Amino acid sequence: MPLISIIIRVKNESRYLGKTLEAIKNQTFQNFEIIIVDSESTDNTLKIAEKYQAKIIKIKHKDFTYPCASNLGAKNARGKYLVYLSGHSIPISKVWLSGGLKNFNSDKVAGVYCPPVFSLNNASMLERLICFAGRIIYRKKKIIKKPSMGVMGATNCIIRKDLWEKYNFNLNFANGGEDGDWVSYWMQKGYVAVRDIKFTVRHTHGLGIFRYYKQWQYWKNCAKPHKFEYKKHKFN
Repeated sequence: MPLISIIIRVKNESRYLGKTLEAIKNQTFQNFEIIIVDSESTDNTLKIAEKYQAKIIKIKHKDFTYPCASNLGAKNARGKYLVYLSGHSIPISKVWLSGGLKNFNSDKVAGVYCPPVFSLNNASMLERLICFAGRIIYRKKKIIKKPSMGVMGATNCIIRKDLWEKYNFNLNFANGGEDGDWVSYWMQKGYVAVRDIKFTVRHTHGLGIFRYYKQWQYWKNCAKPHKFEYKKHKFN
């Protein structure tokens, strides 16, 4: 039985998925399974996933929402811990997974995360500067007791499955924000999150100033429930 289930929501992620899965394959901690939740990819995404013996769960794009896909992955997971990772989030080291797990040293830790502070080769200059600033701001491990934007983002996080079983990702946050809602729920009950820069990834979108501003506004709007807008869905 795997201790960890790594759940990756994908749609046409062939550009970086191989590098992401290769970095997972090379982790020092190996007691995990990989679950791919695919929303009708039309490129080589599934062939890449099959190469790494990932368990593939399919969801029709008409049925896709962020919390629905995340819950579907969790329902098919056997691990005690659930790792959520983007298909274009590449772990920074071979001890990314083992380092993240070490933070579950208290029953009050609901999850572990760190915003991406390293860029991919598609990064704009703005994104490179933001990642550099993040490496300074987040350089020290921190216990987070209050919810805020970016805490426990499903781009890169570990959560406890026993807590997920008691409170699934809220389907009302269809267009995103289900991860923030989940950790907010548990923080209100006295649980905490751990932000650890050793548990971070390379992750960028190649956004210039204008598009990054629009994306920032999108992230801000994810703080409240909203319907899924597939035409506006660009980042899985």
